[in-house]
Amino acid sequence: MNRSMAHLLRRVGTDGITPDEATPAFLRIVEDGWEVTPGGARVLSALKSAPPGPFSDVVHEEYTVNGRGMTDYGLPASGEERESRLLRRCVAYAGSALLRADALGSAVEISAYVSLSYGGLADDHLTANVTFCGDHPGVRPYVTDLEAFETEAILRLRRTGEPPWGVRGR
Repeated sequence: MNRSMAHLLRRVGTDGITPDEATPAFLRIVEDGWEVTPGGARVLSALKSAPPGPFSDVVHEEYTVNGRGMTDYGLPASGEERESRLLRRCVAYAGSALLRADALGSAVEISAYVSLSYGGLADDHLTANVTFCGDHPGVRPYVTDLEAFETEAILRLRRTGEPPWGVRGR
């Protein structure tokens, strides 16, 4: 994670996150599972579009297909509660999808990237995005330096043999 995300996590906390903190629409995406495209990309089946591409490489295909803005229905327009619930919603979705990715039986490690940043006309509206990419040998990764993201808080979640619900310092 970058410094901005570390600061946000100190304020928000992620203890006790469960899958039901994700929206039903995003949980349905997870339920549809994963697949490997002809180009070797690991994508969430429900997000796969047709016709595919063109993509410059497998990672480009993955972040393009898998990337989504997190819905903010039912959240306050601003403030700490919005930050907390939006981040927890993203981590719940990302963690659920990473657990489901185990069914691929792939040697390619899939990571979730959660980002929160301010936008809107006055740069005062907090939004969030989640995408998933694999670590493919010989292919430039989605993110090489998390600290290079200076205007957003970004977190990389990976499966390490345990559910990725609790986010700890890395």
